[in-house]
Amino acid sequence: MSLRFGRPEEVGIDPGALVAARLALEAGIEQDAFAGAVSFIARHGVIVAAWALGLRQVTPPQAMILDAVFDLASLTKAICTAPVVLRLAADGVLPLATQLGSCLPWTRGSFVAECTLRDLLTHQGGLPPSADIAWAEEPQERHRQLLRAIGEMPREGVVYSDLGYYLLGLAAAEASGESLADLFARIVQQPLGLHATRFWPIGDDMLLVPSETLAEGTLRGVVHDGKARLMGTPAGHAGLFAPAIDVAIYAQALVDGGQGRLGRMLPDSSVAMMLEVQTTTVDRRSLGLFYWGGRDDPGRPLDLWGHTGFTGTSFALRPQDGLLMVLLTNRVHPQRRPEAGLKAARQRFHEAVLASLGG
Repeated sequence: MSLRFGRPEEVGIDPGALVAARLALEAGIEQDAFAGAVSFIARHGVIVAAWALGLRQVTPPQAMILDAVFDLASLTKAICTAPVVLRLAADGVLPLATQLGSCLPWTRGSFVAECTLRDLLTHQGGLPPSADIAWAEEPQERHRQLLRAIGEMPREGVVYSDLGYYLLGLAAAEASGESLADLFARIVQQPLGLHATRFWPIGDDMLLVPSETLAEGTLRGVVHDGKARLMGTPAGHAGLFAPAIDVAIYAQALVDGGQGRLGRMLPDSSVAMMLEVQTTTVDRRSLGLFYWGGRDDPGRPLDLWGHTGFTGTSFALRPQDGLLMVLLTNRVHPQRRPEAGLKAARQRFHEAVLASLGG
């Protein structure tokens, strides 16, 4: 269904209880957990809250606005790469049991060649979380550096890995003959109508939220993730920029079983695999998302599905209640802040929204 604005009472939400959710975000700003935030809360397709709080830019100060465009960081994994791979699998182009070596021959000789796409989607491919790799203009040298960084022995269990999703993006492009950006446009962007979502670099856009200030200047319209900057092209683990409303539209499509306002993104069966536990470890993951649980506070677990991004971005779903929550912050602007402050504010925000639910 298409999102629309409406009153909380229409969808069984107590408007008074939502005040606590906003206060949680305002407290996070006051405590300098982040400079600013944009949030959308919706239930059964009705947006019941849309807030732009704090500062979009610190110096000179610019107020946050609802249509501000954020560096989504690792939300790229959930919004681009996972649905792209799942759609290719559903279409028979790239089955989930495909081993990486069959579509990326240069990985052969490494344990990663035997990883399946399902392994990588659930972060069970044994890859390290990240890697320090130098830029090499020649692709074969970049591949050699990446394989050296991956190492010879796989890690056990679930190990959250940027590298796995980077490889998934390469595999999808190789198998389909389309670039990752074109796949995203065809599979996700067009059926959902995400007209303001795009890969970096963006250029001069007055709506952009700047991220970290480095020695060479403040990043604005340039992906914060250093590996994605080195790779220089759309990558499977980071690089999407979007306003909060586009993230909400994507989240609503998941709640609706893959149906977008302009077409179908994924079949119901593929979305089900994104909203069901696919791992047997304590770190419960699906194909593209994670079960929230005690991620922000181990003592107060939450019954939500979602994903987070290093820059301070997140979305969370409770599909059985038709509920979605989007929270985009600029935690790394102008400098990185400890993640603990964001986690505390986000926990209080989620708890307050869940407490507002009626029938």
